[in-house]
Amino acid sequence: MLTEDQAKRVWERMVESEVRSLYFGDLASKNTVRKQIMVGTSFFLSSGAFAALVGRLPALVPTVCTLIVAILTAYSMAVGIERRIGTLTKLHCQWNTLFAEYERLWNHWQDEDAEQILERLVRRANEVSELGMEMPNDEKSIQKWARIVYARFAKVTPAAA
Repeated sequence: MLTEDQAKRVWERMVESEVRSLYFGDLASKNTVRKQIMVGTSFFLSSGAFAALVGRLPALVPTVCTLIVAILTAYSMAVGIERRIGTLTKLHCQWNTLFAEYERLWNHWQDEDAEQILERLVRRANEVSELGMEMPNDEKSIQKWARIVYARFAKVTPAAA
């Protein structure tokens, strides 16, 4: 069984977990779109049809297009966009799972094993937070998702608080 202070902290962690889940899902989506644009642009600029179109233009145009493809490829490799998207997706899923588990604990905070469950969830949240340390920190996006989630949860206040 949790104390009322612990139950209030479960509520806070539940809400924070949803904010993080939505934030990392948003970042994963944005990075996926960025990758699609980079790959599409590279394919188009490298295609035979495009080469035929620019073949009659001054030599500088194909050179610039080749340079753009090289820059996009180098950026993708340097940033590790594939790995980043995978990590962001994993973070979204793990925070979403934690949100659901905190919500379940919130609804059962008076159960006998509630304190052990809270300890386990806190350890897992710390591990997930560690994974997120290498990801970008977009403060505007975090604030946007926090406003949305807190507005939704403001209508329901913790009974234990």
